[in-house]
Amino acid sequence: MQSFLSKMGKSPYKIQFGGLPVGIHEFEFDIKDTFFTTIKNSEVSQADIAITAVLTKQNNLLQINFTIKGVVSAECDRCLKDFNFPIQSEERLVIKHGNVDESTDEIAVIPEGTEEVDLTQYIYEFIVLSIPARRVPCEIDSKLYICDNETLSKLNEISIDGEPKNEPTNPIWEQLNKLKKYNKN
Repeated sequence: MQSFLSKMGKSPYKIQFGGLPVGIHEFEFDIKDTFFTTIKNSEVSQADIAITAVLTKQNNLLQINFTIKGVVSAECDRCLKDFNFPIQSEERLVIKHGNVDESTDEIAVIPEGTEEVDLTQYIYEFIVLSIPARRVPCEIDSKLYICDNETLSKLNEISIDGEPKNEPTNPIWEQLNKLKKYNKN
């Protein structure tokens, strides 16, 4: 097994596989907040994640198995309170040489003669995909995660059943609201 050492001026998320012998090689990546500053329009800004990438090099193919474990800072969808959401996933990436236009979701194709691969975008996508779409931590563990009741009460004052309080209903929408109520039954 081999550990990945970052070289000055190069992305720490690139693997130079050209000089590696056929076989299994292990790389470790620590993903911190600075990783997400390099990603344009990143959904994540704070994290502490450890990634182990096991590369299996064959003559014409690379297979990389990723083990991802750590925490990502997120907001509760219910009360907007920040919390550290634990993530854990295993992902696989297959890379081969050939025509780049032949890449699919399962196989990344890189140009002939390329001897390194930048994993930055793949790592980012694996992290984002490991975060659930609905983030309400108190539903996972109500003892560890407690919703911000002050924010919840303010939100309830503003809106109940999606309709703002103390505002007259626009007559244009009355018929639509009648249909919505009818369809609920």
